[in-house]
Amino acid sequence: MPKFILLSLALFVMASLSLVAQGTTEEEARDDLDYYNTENDRVRVQRGDTFGSNLWFGTGAQLGFTGGNGTSFFQIGLSPIVGYKVNNFLSVGPRGSFSFNRYKEDFGNGVFKRSFVTWSAGAFARAKVIFPFFVHTEYSLLNEVQNFDTNGDPVRRTRAIPFLGGGISQGGGDGGVGYEILLLFRLSQADQIGDQPFEFRTGLNFNF
Repeated sequence: MPKFILLSLALFVMASLSLVAQGTTEEEARDDLDYYNTENDRVRVQRGDTFGSNLWFGTGAQLGFTGGNGTSFFQIGLSPIVGYKVNNFLSVGPRGSFSFNRYKEDFGNGVFKRSFVTWSAGAFARAKVIFPFFVHTEYSLLNEVQNFDTNGDPVRRTRAIPFLGGGISQGGGDGGVGYEILLLFRLSQADQIGDQPFEFRTGLNFNF
């Protein structure tokens, strides 16, 4: 991935977060960002007065199937996320994912089948920039199966992957349900076959 993309994204996040670091009041931030809830005729989305009212939730889903040359791979999973609104601008919280996988390979003289679970867990920070855009940074630990040993048992590996990117969110504010689309760039070098320089996500959110 070109270095100027990472540099541009990093500068974008730093400039956005500086609004909080400079001690901008919530009222000033609302005026400057002009962030509105389109479901209520441009009524401003404001941080709540209680801990529960400042929580928002989301989830994504994975469903895929690949096959060819006697092999097949099926995957289904969910990716829950929970955010806490530090103010009207910044949210932080945990994100995880887990998926059920089914691998099958036909050797001609026998069929090899295995089912296994993969997961990831990490933390994120997300900043609303100007409706409907936000920036998102994340650090995740990914536990995955690399191959199988001579007994057919999965050989696992856990590795850390940092992400930086952004997305678009529609709806979901003030206790509503919305959807989001994210494009996140991997900040670490690819160290495994199949690693992509970016990750595309879609999902639903509530009260974001």
